[in-house]
Amino acid sequence: MTAVTMPIAPIAPYSHRLATATDAKAIAPLWQAFAQERESIDPSMLVKPNFDFEKYVTSQIEKPLSFCWLLEQNNSIIGCLFIYYYDEAPPANLPEYLIQQHHIENPFQSRRVGSVLGMYVQPEHRKSEAIQMLAKTAIAHAKTMKVSDIDLLIAADQSGMQAMLQRAGFTKAAVQYTRHYDIPTDAELPSLHPPHPELPDVELPAPRAIALRHPQTNELLRNSQGEPVFLMPLVDEQGELLKSSSGQNVYPELLLDPATNSWVIDAEDKLVACPILRDENGQVVENQGLVQFSRPAYQIVDGKPALMRDETGNYVFCDVELDPQGKILKTPDGFAIFKQPQIQIRTYA
Repeated sequence: MTAVTMPIAPIAPYSHRLATATDAKAIAPLWQAFAQERESIDPSMLVKPNFDFEKYVTSQIEKPLSFCWLLEQNNSIIGCLFIYYYDEAPPANLPEYLIQQHHIENPFQSRRVGSVLGMYVQPEHRKSEAIQMLAKTAIAHAKTMKVSDIDLLIAADQSGMQAMLQRAGFTKAAVQYTRHYDIPTDAELPSLHPPHPELPDVELPAPRAIALRHPQTNELLRNSQGEPVFLMPLVDEQGELLKSSSGQNVYPELLLDPATNSWVIDAEDKLVACPILRDENGQVVENQGLVQFSRPAYQIVDGKPALMRDETGNYVFCDVELDPQGKILKTPDGFAIFKQPQIQIRTYA
């Protein structure tokens, strides 16, 4: 009897690519399995019954500064890794009183962070080659985003992953402990939400209107007639609500008076807002998913900064710097660069 040697089919190599929203249906079962494994490790993390993982994955992929890397074999998705980016420093266009609040509440220096939301690879493909491909791809991408730190949480029993990260230069920063308590469904629960001042009984002029409060006293802001002042969402030329690229309503950025640290209300009892910033094609300019606005110009009056006005009393806003092609010049962080008008120094007797 002659022995017959059967050829062994070569194992297809792994490949990786960036996910799009059209991949959400295929990724959803993987992320559901990831959540179930997470639940089995940590009893405090319980998966919601009938949770829509496809919508969740779609939302994560479409978020600004959120990315999903896919691991594939034979054109089949067998793994995924989600990473998102954020800057702990406040945006440069944040109102001054909020920037001051940020500094009060944050004792540590701000970081630019790449944070790993999670990684899942099907059990039969959990090989060093496959896992390293995903991990190295995410690390390389984080470097292109100029992050100062990469944060990720690893389960205590994943010794292989911990060893791989240590070889890649990561250090163990903390050890997390959890303890779960079962709360009776009929228990009376004390609120764990921060207290908010009660809003007086006022009628909103529109469903999306926001009643404003004084940035220092937190009291309801009122005009000269004693009526509450509301912040209204912006609308486009057709009168439709203006939306950001992430589908959020866009609210005006109010002009803040540095002398009084309060919002500016004009002679007609209207809030003064910074003009929305548009590019050379008339499109709204965004950075990190946030709509950008023009910066106010300042002058020095009796040694103190004050908002600048023109001859007719209108507030002056800075123009943007443009390149030779007429495009807006931006900082490395993606913020528009504004021309600084010549500072006027005035002294009043």
